[in-house]
Amino acid sequence: MKDEVVVVKEKKCSLIGSLFRLATFAVAVYGAVMAAKKVLTRLATRLEEDNEENESKRFLSCLGLREICLEGEEVSGVEVITAASSTELDLSEAILSDETFVKVRALGGKIVIKVPPMVRVKLEGKGVLCGFSDMVPSYEDESFPVVFVDAESIGSCVKIKIGER
Repeated sequence: MKDEVVVVKEKKCSLIGSLFRLATFAVAVYGAVMAAKKVLTRLATRLEEDNEENESKRFLSCLGLREICLEGEEVSGVEVITAASSTELDLSEAILSDETFVKVRALGGKIVIKVPPMVRVKLEGKGVLCGFSDMVPSYEDESFPVVFVDAESIGSCVKIKIGER
């Protein structure tokens, strides 16, 4: 038996070929993200059709910027689900019940909740790699309405502040 030496040549990739493969991958990822956004936007539209007559509202926000303003509407509960988006929920002009419940589910993004003045806020937050900020003063007066915020977050920021009228 003879020992043979096998010569292996390294295949060189051209710069143009590498750039073409990278561009193809980028276009595929962009297409997948846009398709997902389109599907989630349709889902959000269907979900929010029930908000018209209800005091309990539900919203879905994904891949973008969203401002939700409930001006002059009676609100007893709000659920906001957000994924990779910046969302602002403005309750400063809403007609709040004595106890209003806000449920927040966030994955990578930022949520700002604006409440009217003279409202007590009770924040309960759970999450991973996230931050919770309650900028509303603590009032002792029991006659003020209460906004209960239940926030679950992964890689998101949830901020509560007094909205401007």
